[in-house]
Amino acid sequence: MAKLFAFAFALLFACGSVIGQEDTTLEPDTTLPPEAPTTVPPTTEAPTEPPATTTVPPEPETTTAPETTVTPEPETTTAAPVPDTTTAPAPVTTPAPEPNYNYNITENNVTCIMIEGAVTFLVNYTTVNNETKTATVVLPKHPKADSVITGTCNGTDGQEEIDVTWGSAGQSSSVKVEFGIKGDSWSVSSFVANLFMDPVTFANGTDAGKTLSLVVDYGFSPLSVPVNHSFNCHSSLSAVNITATTGDAPYTQRVSSKLEGIHIQAFNMVPYEPDFVSSVHCSADEISDVVPIAVGCALAALVVIVLIAYLVGRRRRSAAYQSV
Repeated sequence: MAKLFAFAFALLFACGSVIGQEDTTLEPDTTLPPEAPTTVPPTTEAPTEPPATTTVPPEPETTTAPETTVTPEPETTTAAPVPDTTTAPAPVTTPAPEPNYNYNITENNVTCIMIEGAVTFLVNYTTVNNETKTATVVLPKHPKADSVITGTCNGTDGQEEIDVTWGSAGQSSSVKVEFGIKGDSWSVSSFVANLFMDPVTFANGTDAGKTLSLVVDYGFSPLSVPVNHSFNCHSSLSAVNITATTGDAPYTQRVSSKLEGIHIQAFNMVPYEPDFVSSVHCSADEISDVVPIAVGCALAALVVIVLIAYLVGRRRRSAAYQSV
C-alpha cells in the first residue's frame, strides 16, 4: 500500500514536472504578445501633434497687437502739424509794423500832417548831493504801447496840430507841434514839450517828480514851405532858443534839444497820399553841399599843379640833353 502511494506520488510529481515544463515553454510564447504592445506606445508622435496646435494660437495674438499700435501713429502725426502750421504764420504777420519815428494825422482819407525824425532833449539837473548831471529824454518810436497821437487837420484860424503823448497816467510826457498857413505857404508856429522828470531818468534829482515845460525854437530855415511840399533836413538841427519852466518858476539849469533826420509836412491836401511829396531842403543841407564841392575843386587844382610841374621838369631835362 505504501508502495502504491509512493508510485502515485512519483507519478503525480512527474506529471507536475511535465506540466511545469510545458508551462515554462509556453511563457516565452505569452511574453511575445506583451512585446507587441510595448512597441506600439513608442509611437509618441501622436502627443507631439497637440503641442504644435498649441503654438498656433499665440501667432494671431501677436499679429493683432502691431495692428493696434500702427493705428494711433498716423492720428498723432496728422494732428500735431496742423496747429503748428496755423500758429506759425500768425505771429509773423502781426509784428510787421516795426517802431519808427513816424507820426501822422489823417482825417477823411487825407494825411494832412506827417512828421519823421528823432527828437532829443538834454536836461541838466541838480542831485540831492548838489551834483550836476545830464538826463536824456527822447521822443519814443511809434507805435508804442503807452504812446498816443492826437491832432486835427481842420483847425480853426488856419491852424493844424499834432500831439504825441507817452508814459503812464499822471506821469506822462508830450510833444506838441502847431502849424500855420499864410497864402500858399505853411510854417511851424509852435513847438512845445512837457517832460515828466521821473526818478529813474532824473536819478536823485531835487526836481524829480515835477514836469518840465519847454518852448523850443529850432530856427527853421526856410521859415515857410509851399503847400503840398515838405520840409526835409538831413543835417542835425539844434535849438537856438529854449524857454524852460517847472510849474510857475523858471528852470535855471541848462536845457538843449536837437532834431535828427527831420522831415515834416503840414496842410497836405492830396487824398490817399500817406507819403511825403516833393520837399524843400533846409539851409543846413545846402551849406553841407558846399563843403564837398570846395574840397573837390581843391583836389582838382592840386592835380593840375602837379601835372604842370611834371611837364615843366620834363621839358627842362630834355633841353639839358640837347645842349650837351
